[in-house]
Amino acid sequence: MGKARPSPIPGMNSSIARFIRSFDRFARLLSAVGAVAAGIILLAMTFHILAEIVLRTLFLHSTFVLEEMIGYGVAAMSFLGLGYALNTGALIRMNLVLERFGSGLIRQIVEVICIIAAATFTGIAAWYFYINAVRDFTRGHVSETLSETPLWLPPSIMLLGMLVFVVQLLAYLLRVLVGDVSFAVGLQERE
Repeated sequence: MGKARPSPIPGMNSSIARFIRSFDRFARLLSAVGAVAAGIILLAMTFHILAEIVLRTLFLHSTFVLEEMIGYGVAAMSFLGLGYALNTGALIRMNLVLERFGSGLIRQIVEVICIIAAATFTGIAAWYFYINAVRDFTRGHVSETLSETPLWLPPSIMLLGMLVFVVQLLAYLLRVLVGDVSFAVGLQERE
């Protein structure tokens, strides 16, 4: 951690810099919680698969919902891990193209445009997931399988993951705007 770093933008108010650092810490915490939730879902899926193997092999029986639950789990893990993937630099990005812009003002502008586009598209998708979840909740829709899973639940979990991703995108946007990102090193490089 070392010495305190001066504000990246000359004349930037220290309270704005504190807000950006606090918001970034909040976004990283949310992203980490999403990643932990995705890990728990992965463990639950693993145990469900193992239970299904034991039931089918030893008892010639089944839970009859394995495929459905694994489908929900994979979707939930994918969306809940988005914020963490962005924060740690594991999200697939167009770095080959972005690197051509160097690390100066042009790169910063392109990054801002990309972040705004990603947040916009994610926000639109989140809105549609929200509408779908509310509709299924108010109408009491359930899956047509033995589990009768409430159909508002899977899109709600995916919506939560998208909201975490948008918060992480906004934190990254603020960091890019104030020059607190080293494009030569990647997203993770922070003091």
